[in-house]
Amino acid sequence: MTGFFKSFAPLLKKSKKYLLEIILLTVALAITITALAIYAKNNQSSEEEIETFSTRLRQDYGGQAKIFVDVSGAVNRPNVYKISFGARIKEIIDKAGGLSEDADKMFFNRNFNLARIITDQEKIYVPSTVEINNGIFVQNQRTLDYTSPIILPNTGIVNNATTENTNQLININSATIEELDQLPGIGQVTANKIITSRPYSALEELLIKKVVNKNVFEKIKNLISI
Repeated sequence: MTGFFKSFAPLLKKSKKYLLEIILLTVALAITITALAIYAKNNQSSEEEIETFSTRLRQDYGGQAKIFVDVSGAVNRPNVYKISFGARIKEIIDKAGGLSEDADKMFFNRNFNLARIITDQEKIYVPSTVEINNGIFVQNQRTLDYTSPIILPNTGIVNNATTENTNQLININSATIEELDQLPGIGQVTANKIITSRPYSALEELLIKKVVNKNVFEKIKNLISI
């Protein structure tokens, strides 16, 4: 038995020489295992929170999530409507009884994307022909000008091509999410924030309501109106 221990003596001697390295390696291994355990626990908590939110979101009305949308202006039944999460503008307009007789249908068709998915607390305002004619709402997208055709120079050919007024400003009280998304520094998330924070009585309310930061406001202040 004594001979057995003697055979391991050189090994034990070498182990003492590298004792510090062994201790550091052991500590590092322990820290790594602890870090992995904490990460796994936090990751599990995050997944549980997401699942809890998703479950809560779908608990309303037979497990299908609902959102609320304010529809007003030139529709037959303006009101705040409850509709399924993921619904599109066409569905909410139909729910409001469709466009009324005084709605400016041409403006509506040009500026409202019926296929767009609406968000919770969104406000949809359909302008009337009178409001358009009085300049309360302005056309912000390229329009087809069939009423005043353009004659191409030196050709005599009438061109009904698209025309664009680059001097027109985007009205933050009525613009669609697609129009707002065209502004510098504004993405779909910020565009949704602009829509849900309506109405505005001054451009500076974008800062007051913390919809955009100062840098973005400086970029867009000359491109928007109320």
